[in-house]
Amino acid sequence: MKKLSSALALLLSCYGEAWADPSVNVPLNHWGYGFVERFEARGVLHGIGDGIKPLSRGEMARMGAAVEEAAKQGLALSAVDRRQMDHLLAEMGGEGRPGGYNYQGPQGQFWVDGLFRQQSDLFSGRGRRERELVFRNQVGGVVQGDFIERVGFRLSFSQTREQGSRRYYLRDDVYERRLELPQLKGRVTDYHEGRAYVTFSWGWLDLEAGKDELSWGPAPVDNLGLSNNAPSFDLIRLRAKYSAFKLVSVTGFLRPCPDRPDSPLCGGDGNLDASYIVNHTARTLEREKHLAAHRLEVAVAPWLDLGFQEMVIYGDRGLEAAYLNPLMFYWAAQSYLGDKDNVLMGLDADFHPGGGVRAYFAYVVDDLKKARMFSSDFANKFSFQAGGLYVNPLGLADTELRAEYTRIEPWIYTHKFPINTYRHFDAPLGHSLGPNSDRWQFQASRRFPAGLEASLGLSRTRHGDNLLQEDGTILNVGGDLHLGWRPGDANQSKTFLAGQVSRRTLLEGELRWRGQGRLEVSAGYGYERGEGVPLPPRWGSGVALRNRTGYGQGGQRHLSFDLRYGWR
Repeated sequence: MKKLSSALALLLSCYGEAWADPSVNVPLNHWGYGFVERFEARGVLHGIGDGIKPLSRGEMARMGAAVEEAAKQGLALSAVDRRQMDHLLAEMGGEGRPGGYNYQGPQGQFWVDGLFRQQSDLFSGRGRRERELVFRNQVGGVVQGDFIERVGFRLSFSQTREQGSRRYYLRDDVYERRLELPQLKGRVTDYHEGRAYVTFSWGWLDLEAGKDELSWGPAPVDNLGLSNNAPSFDLIRLRAKYSAFKLVSVTGFLRPCPDRPDSPLCGGDGNLDASYIVNHTARTLEREKHLAAHRLEVAVAPWLDLGFQEMVIYGDRGLEAAYLNPLMFYWAAQSYLGDKDNVLMGLDADFHPGGGVRAYFAYVVDDLKKARMFSSDFANKFSFQAGGLYVNPLGLADTELRAEYTRIEPWIYTHKFPINTYRHFDAPLGHSLGPNSDRWQFQASRRFPAGLEASLGLSRTRHGDNLLQEDGTILNVGGDLHLGWRPGDANQSKTFLAGQVSRRTLLEGELRWRGQGRLEVSAGYGYERGEGVPLPPRWGSGVALRNRTGYGQGGQRHLSFDLRYGWR
């Protein structure tokens, strides 16, 4: 606690002037982020630092107001744009929020609403004798508000029951991958997630403490450094903005991969020294695991934002003062602490010259062997991502075209010490592709009046998985997030897409309707042609290699339906 108090005092002295913003954060799946990106591409929004997500409700409201002001100055808005702008301002403003119960008082306000979601997924093909069904039913609630113009708060909870044609005996069997600890009950499984945090604003500093989510980088969904693929976690987040500079620093409290009989990926992550037998039952206590991360984003020109970020995963000890310092260079701090942690460093650029065009590039380094920097040594681990958005192409109003390529080298996100693996529980903190993978993806979408949107996407994914050999041992080629380098593995060379290579070509379409309130309905269909891909029934991304059904080829059809209220 003395270390933490000293670190917080240092943080307070380091930050410059910021804007007072007691409002809570906008969930990362909210449609407003797409609205912001479109008007950034059109040259209306500049220097907003949207590579640091989530944005606050106050930030989102200011961006909606900026678009409204630009419209008053002559910016052409379609009927769909104007409808979404009005909806965003109504939802993010202090009054008139759609749905739920809103209380207004002299010192502040709070808002209460329910959460409901029903998801249905139907799979067929790829060797299945019968169709595979997965149903997920979620219920919960949310309370959020602010008071005395300096404090904001948000609490949410959801309980999910998953069932269908599957049987649930291992964590591998659960279709949902953003999992904390599910209760496996044969024909059904239950799991839940709760979030709660408080924000404080002092005019020059915003501080958040509690359990929340985050995503950093220029890509709209999957980023190389921090993405929203894992469950929320406890954190302390500080952020400041001065002129063209935006800085955020996070101390996170992660959970190791659960060392339980139903989680075969996670064996050996328990703290044996602190475990004991009580009432004839072994009680395995988990080891400590922490995240430290900071990101600086600078608007060097109205059409160019540059970002620099570092993330470090460390464990088996308490908080490190060197990592609590938001100005410390983590790469140097790791050397100072004995080179026993997992540091990632990234650079990215976001170009938005106007005319409806946005392009971005990101590069993340997990590790470098300086003496063999340009060799194929396994320790040279990097990834890069490039993409673009074209809004209203060739004058087609309310239309968007997207393209993106991502390449992730073998071994990235892994570590020789499992506690330092770049994961929370067993879900990736970074890109969902994992190491030894790449993907091309393209998407065209069109928005229509009355809240209707249609999209069509095409993607090509390749992944090199580790090999399970005839004697039961694993040939480790760096293709598994959960398995780092071990004595005996090759360390002088690496080959991209070595191992069991899977190739997937996916064509998918979706129709989505969003009401003026908090109701949303979507239906989608996808056809995936796969070669060398895992076969059902245990074919999901989180299945341990030894539990795979096998590999083969064939087409898979996926029909999905999603009805949600309040989930944005």
